[in-house]
Amino acid sequence: MLAATYETKIDVVIPTKGEWSLPFCIRSVRKSVPINNLILVAPSFARRNIENLSDIVVLFDEKNVGKARIEGLKMVETPIYASVDSDVLVTPEWFKWCWKTIQQPDVGACQGYARHIYAKNYDPVQMAFFKRGGMYGKGLACLGNTLLKTEIVKEVGIPEIAVREDWILRLKMEKAGYKWISNIDIVCPHLKTDVDVWKHGVWWGMMGGEVDVKRNLLRIGYHCTIGLSKRPLTQNLFLVALQISALYGVLKGKMHSALKR
Repeated sequence: MLAATYETKIDVVIPTKGEWSLPFCIRSVRKSVPINNLILVAPSFARRNIENLSDIVVLFDEKNVGKARIEGLKMVETPIYASVDSDVLVTPEWFKWCWKTIQQPDVGACQGYARHIYAKNYDPVQMAFFKRGGMYGKGLACLGNTLLKTEIVKEVGIPEIAVREDWILRLKMEKAGYKWISNIDIVCPHLKTDVDVWKHGVWWGMMGGEVDVKRNLLRIGYHCTIGLSKRPLTQNLFLVALQISALYGVLKGKMHSALKR
């Protein structure tokens, strides 16, 4: 087992709602990472189902993953820690590469690629996107399979937002002079299906994700016309549904905010 070959143990932070995938995620972490403390950040209703799965359980009831990650960070004791999402399976190869990469003095974080192996329509589209350079030519940024230097994260601060907290953290880290290295060839299975991705699109829009309504409508038109000659019909229909889900999320979020006033 690879984890036994590393003398330095690290803390692992996993935000969760007690999803069905959590036991599989934790099993992969225990097989791949030399663990100091396994820290789960979860809402109160999930406590009974998860308290025997970890060393530390942090109860956090806000629907804000950025703040949940901050609560987990407060419990970290080690100079380097792993941030893992509850629907991602990390691997020994992932940890081996990340551990070597994070030792570089100017690197603040490093990650592999959490690939949506069960999202048959979304996965090839996302793969093509990252092969072309991903976010502004920088690759990708997520906190689902990532090693980070604790003091650097505390220095720049995890954003207290419900979506895009990972990408904003990367920008803040790079602005402070540190590198965030992503490697699309280091694959960790991401257990989301196409339906899960669609639901995430709704959540993204509802929680204030970056959704340009005009751009989304233009993308829908593109996928229904020019896109048909570039991708299979099922992929284009899925992408249309994804754009609509984000717009629906924006509308739902605005209605929810209006009702709160």
